[in-house]
Amino acid sequence: MPRSLTERQRRFVEAYLASRNASQAARDAGYAWPRARKYGSELLQLPQIARALRERGLDPPRGVHPLTQTRKKWQKRPRAGLTLYEERFALAYLACGNASAAARRAGINTRTPQVAGCKLLHRARVAAFIEAERAASIERTRIDVDRLKREWARIAFLDIADIIEWDEEGIALKASAAISPDDRAAIAQLKLKPGEHGLQATVKLHSKQHALDSLAKLLGLYGKKPFVTIDHEKEKRDGNAILRERLMRIVRADEKREPEKGGS
Repeated sequence: MPRSLTERQRRFVEAYLASRNASQAARDAGYAWPRARKYGSELLQLPQIARALRERGLDPPRGVHPLTQTRKKWQKRPRAGLTLYEERFALAYLACGNASAAARRAGINTRTPQVAGCKLLHRARVAAFIEAERAASIERTRIDVDRLKREWARIAFLDIADIIEWDEEGIALKASAAISPDDRAAIAQLKLKPGEHGLQATVKLHSKQHALDSLAKLLGLYGKKPFVTIDHEKEKRDGNAILRERLMRIVRADEKREPEKGGS
């Protein structure tokens, strides 16, 4: 009986179909870089991998340098003044957002990818390249912090009465035209099925608590220091006046103690 693919082998098949490079596919599937080259060629020889590739329309590669495998060209001049590994790391970090995973995907041969990723992430030219690429991506997609806040706010401040009506006779979903676009954005799932009294609707909303937590993080309300509100109506006092008042209290206390010493 043929063996089924594991989750990592399934990821390898998908990655190989996209890149046609065994080493790169092994890294993308989650195999450690020091042995990704060997794992890539070994995985291609497994019967279940070959069968899965054949089912997806690709003839399983054979030989040391199979014709179906793409050989990556050597890039002599990386852009933005980065080295080859720095550019690979930066592009991988933009894709996954994790320094350790980006270091493994970039092919950095190290036993501690988390350390190597952290060091690369703190290099000035790498950080500048990542920031520039993020800004360009925001410009292309028109996704910025304000849009994220608006989307989270749609979910966080939804009133259930805006989409559902209820009375003594039961509960009913409002018509789609009566629900505003902001309220519709908070609906995660809507199911309709026939029942004894017509269609029955099942509505699932996005997590309100998760949306509130995300908004609080974006607004900087979470942190080591407690959130402090400012009372603007409270009268502001000058620092010199406060210091003078404290000194006068000390002087009056000394004057009270001096008669007591003289009497004794």
